[in-house]
Formats: sequence, C-alpha cells, structure tokens
Amino acid sequence: MENAKVQDFIESSQEQWDEEYRSRMWDYLSDITEYARYSVVYGYIRKYLGEEGILDMGCGAGLLYDMLLDDEKSNYTGVDLSEEAIRIASGKTSRNLFQRADINHYVPHKSYDVIVFNESLQYVPNTASKLLEYARYLTPDGVIISSLYSHKNTQDPDYLMVEHKIGEIESCDGFDVVDKVSVFNHNAGLKWYIHLLKAKS
Repeated sequence: MENAKVQDFIESSQEQWDEEYRSRMWDYLSDITEYARYSVVYGYIRKYLGEEGILDMGCGAGLLYDMLLDDEKSNYTGVDLSEEAIRIASGKTSRNLFQRADINHYVPHKSYDVIVFNESLQYVPNTASKLLEYARYLTPDGVIISSLYSHKNTQDPDYLMVEHKIGEIESCDGFDVVDKVSVFNHNAGLKWYIHLLKAKS
C-alpha cells in the first residue's frame, strides 16, 4: 500500500458541481474562516495587476470578484465548470464577465497580468504542464497565483495529492517561485498553501 501511486487529480462533472451550488454546499467559502486565504491572494493581485486584468480559473460564484475594487473588475474574466455557479456570479454585474468552461480545455482569448487558480488545481492532471499552457497568456510581467487546501488528515488521499502537486509546481523548470505562503486558521484548524509564480523567459 505504501507504494501506491498518488492520485493526480480529482475527477468531477458539471452536473455534480451544479447540484452542489444549487444545494448551497459552497456557501461557507464566504465565511470569515476563508478570508485570510482570499486576502493573501488579493494582496498579490493588488501588487501585480495592470491594464490587462485578471483571469480567475475556477471562479465559482464570484467570491474573489466580490473582493475587487470597481476599477479592478473592469478587466476581470471568471471561468468555472458549473453553469449554476456562473449563473450566481453573473447576477453580480450587468457585464459579461463570467464564462462556463472546463479548466482543462479552456483557451484564454487574450493575455492577463494575473491568472488565479483558487482551489481549482485539484481538478487538473499534469499540473505543471497545464500551468505552463496558461502561462502563455500572461503579460511579460504577469504572474500565476495558486491556492491549495491542505487536508487536516495527512493520510487522506487528497492531502497526498496536494503535496504531490506542490512538488510538481516547485520543481518545474518553467517557473520561478516568487513567493510561497502557508495560511493557517487557528480557530478552524485549516491550512492552505499559496504560490506566486512567474514564468521563466
């Protein structure tokens, strides 16, 4: 059992996500428990955001969008697999900023200053290769921000998967790890890893 292959990603479907958003399963992501993680992600966005804006891959119901200032929302694009999540997010603006698409097949239509993977890389196989694909759509000084939840139970397959993904990201020759932060919520006992990546030229 010790030599069992580490799971590379979590398989999911649009139908599954739609049902989870309809049942309000993900409403807790707007709780104060998650706020420190979002604050770190947003802090990096503030540092690197330019005129070309933000691509939010796995935007869900638009919680990161909610944190942005009005002028930061002008060049924002949110993408999620769930039609229900996109419906909720789209209700927050009269502009067409949210799109339903699969993170594994989506092709950006322009370059961005910041591409965010906020708890979405868990659903991506071959993590480093996929990030390199998206890096082609960064501006010259653009960055990728990723957040990955670390499960409390170190024997949980998802914990091992995330640790494996972090290893893939940090050992990828195509990126410099500009910054890496661990956020630990002491009240809830929750931990996240947040990486700030810049593609090597």
